Amino acid sequence: MTYDQMAIATRSTRTWLNNARRLLARRMHRTPNGARWWGMVRMLSHELGLPLKSAARVADLVLHTSPAPHRVRLAATSDGAIALRIDFERFHSTANASLAAAYAFGQPRARGRPRKPRRRRPLIDVFPSVWEIRVERKPAKLERLGQQLRDWGAYPRGIEPGLPFIMDAATLRAVPHLALTTSKGDIDVLLVEILDANGGRGT
Repeated sequence: MTYDQMAIATRSTRTWLNNARRLLARRMHRTPNGARWWGMVRMLSHELGLPLKSAARVADLVLHTSPAPHRVRLAATSDGAIALRIDFERFHSTANASLAAAYAFGQPRARGRPRKPRRRRPLIDVFPSVWEIRVERKPAKLERLGQQLRDWGAYPRGIEPGLPFIMDAATLRAVPHLALTTSKGDIDVLLVEILDANGGRGT
């Protein structure tokens, strides 16, 4: 995997990956398992506010457990009154969707100026090989789209079959650029922000 693909797969940036790698003094394995590990570290650090080294220790603990349980509960305080629960099925589902997006949208660009495509009038009707769906970040719309994609048997494109994947609104919110294969063909889902008349985000 390239660094750009790793950034997509971990829902971070190349800058964050490089800084985190230096601070943790860890080698970055640019593989699916490496992306899952760094993705968990980023999630625990960025979304829950854990110190980076603590996030790395948690990722080591829960991802190197074999066989991995369905859920893990970790004490966050010494008396165990506050705990962190990790749902592995949900985590791996989102990680697999992010990996599919990385493979689909993180391809390196060729150097130099891009060639202008030759405009030819097709002799027959040509349909796109991948359909694109753009949807607003509104809960009702995400719920409806998630249900429709689930009915079509949506699964991350380019990922080996049989891995955990939950097609619902939570997945759409977590991975705003999804590359899917469905019974209706390949579909790319893009979440968009709709601006109101004053240039602000719509509600």
